[in-house]
Amino acid sequence: MKGVAIVTGGAKRLGGAISVLLAQEGYDIALHYHRSEGEANKLKQEIDGLGRRCLLMQGDLSDPDLPHKLVERSNAELGALKLLVNNASCFEKIPFAETSMHDFDRYFNLHLKAPFFLSQAFAKICSEGAILNLLDTRVETYATGYFAYSLSKKALKELTLLLAKALAPRIRVNGICPGPILAPEEMDADYLNKVALRTPMKVPGKVEDILYAVKYLTQSNYINGELLFVDGGERLV
Repeated sequence: MKGVAIVTGGAKRLGGAISVLLAQEGYDIALHYHRSEGEANKLKQEIDGLGRRCLLMQGDLSDPDLPHKLVERSNAELGALKLLVNNASCFEKIPFAETSMHDFDRYFNLHLKAPFFLSQAFAKICSEGAILNLLDTRVETYATGYFAYSLSKKALKELTLLLAKALAPRIRVNGICPGPILAPEEMDADYLNKVALRTPMKVPGKVEDILYAVKYLTQSNYINGELLFVDGGERLV
């Protein structure tokens, strides 16, 4: 058994797939979710069926007390924390002129503040381990339609690199930058295919492509401060 992995936003979509992969790889899972209770319970059954423990932890990551509570509870109930996956995210098309202070705070609370303090709490408890941040190919581009989203993910990129230096050699910190892998929940496959046509590869990626990246970055003990783009080359256009 490899220890315990905390996955934020781990009940569905990429978070759910990452949670199952890590369970298959031998981790017990401390699975955080916000509103996706039904999906979380279903995923717990799947992870239990793999012979791994799964602790469900509900909460809003905008709560300033929650990051430390999640880490402390995971450590107390499951023990042996080894991996933190900062996956929780939201994604809405809000251009600069329409971005409210509430929108700004919501994105930065979820994409920067929560990962910052989760990482801080994780580093205080763990003698060794790894942190994996889910970013976006937009950290290298300057499209303005999703303004607060993109800006907050760019900030998370810089946090990833700063932490990789600050926490080494005990804890490695890396990031995965997906491109067109899954359509937003309110969109269909046609939307995803249209976006993918703008990439050099011309087709969407698959969830499995992200899982390959997760396995690579969690298993390779000499990789630190790396941003792995799984985007079909989207950042190049």
